[in-house]
Amino acid sequence: MKTADKERYIVFDVETPNSHNDRMSSIGVVVVEGQDVIQEHYTLINPETHFEPFNISLTGISPADVRDKPTFAEAWAELAPIFSSGMLIAHNAPFDMSVLAKCLNTYHIDWQPYAYYACTCQMGRKCLPDAQDHKLNTLCTLLQIPLEQHHCALDDAKACASLLIHYLKQGNDPTDFVHSYDISHACTAQKTSNARHVQPSETTLRLQTLQMILKSISADGVLTAEEIAVLEEWMINNQILEGNYPFDKVFRTVRQATQDGVLDNEEKEEMLELFNRITDPVGHTECSCFDIRGKVFCLTGEFKAGGRGAIEAHLVSLGGIASKNVTKKTDYVIVGEFGSDAWSSGNYGTKVKKAMELQEKGCSIEIVKESEAHIVL
Repeated sequence: MKTADKERYIVFDVETPNSHNDRMSSIGVVVVEGQDVIQEHYTLINPETHFEPFNISLTGISPADVRDKPTFAEAWAELAPIFSSGMLIAHNAPFDMSVLAKCLNTYHIDWQPYAYYACTCQMGRKCLPDAQDHKLNTLCTLLQIPLEQHHCALDDAKACASLLIHYLKQGNDPTDFVHSYDISHACTAQKTSNARHVQPSETTLRLQTLQMILKSISADGVLTAEEIAVLEEWMINNQILEGNYPFDKVFRTVRQATQDGVLDNEEKEEMLELFNRITDPVGHTECSCFDIRGKVFCLTGEFKAGGRGAIEAHLVSLGGIASKNVTKKTDYVIVGEFGSDAWSSGNYGTKVKKAMELQEKGCSIEIVKESEAHIVL
C-alpha cells in the first residue's frame, strides 16, 4: 500500500445503466499518494445490458455512447493493477464496492478475495458532524471543493479525492475507518441468488428508482417546476406503488403543491425538506432532549463509542429497554456514528425506514444520532 513511505489511495466512482446496479456504464479513478493526486483514469463501459431512462438522465450516458466501448472485462485488464495497489476509497462506498464485486462475478474474473476500503461519507459523519448532510455535493459546497458535473464518474472521483485530502490535512487517518469487503462471498452470494432466480421485486426496484430521482433533483438544494413535473409524471405512471413508503407521502405532497398550477417558494421548500429527509433521514434528524430511562430503544449501524453489545448493555444500565426490532413501542432508534456497510442506500437501513413509516402513522418514535445520545463507555 505504501510507496516511498506514502500511503496510496485508489479513489473511484462508478455509474450504472439501470436500477439493478450490477453493471457499470462508466468508472472514474483518481490515485492519491500521501496528499497528492498522481493519476486519473476514466472510461465509458459497455455494460452489455439495458439502460433505464432515469439513469440516462442522471448520468448523461446512453446506449449509443457505449456501443463501441470496452466491456468491464476489457476495461479491468487496465484497472486491475491500479486497484491492487492501495486502499480503495469512495463516497457511499458500500454501493460502489457492491457494483464492483458484482461486475467481477458477472465476467468470472478472479481478483483478490478481500478488498480494504474506506468511505468518505462515513468519514464525514465524524470529521464534519455539523454538515447539513453528508452527500458528496453538500460537502463539496461546504468545503469549496470543485464538483464540475455530479454523476460524471471522473468528476465525482476527483471531488471524492479532494474530500479525502481535506480529511488527511486535518489529521484524520482513513485506516480508522477501514472495512474489509469480502469479494468472494459477495460473488458466491450472487451466484447462489442467480442459480435460484432470486431477483429484487419490481416494487423494490421502483422504490429504488424513486429514491434516485429524489436524490438527483434535490442535490443542488433547489427544486424547479420542471423537476417537479418530471417527478409527478413518473409517479403517475407508477401508481402501482401506492401503499408503499415513501411513495404515498411524496405523491400526496407533490399533488397538493401542483393542483393549482402554481408552485410557490414555500411549496418548493416544503418538498425539498421532505425529499432530503427521505433520502437522508439520519442527517436531517434532531433530538433536543434524549432521556433513555424507561424508554425502549433499538440500535443500528456501527458505533464510535464501542461495539453494539457494549452500547446496548450500557444503555440498559442507565434504565433503557433494549429491543432488536423497531415496533410501535419503540421510543428511540439510535444510529451509530459510522453507519453500516449493510445499508443499501448508503445512508440508512431497514430499521430507520421502519421508524420513518411509524412516524408517518403518528408514532412518537425518534431517530437519534449517536452524538445526540451522548454515549460514553
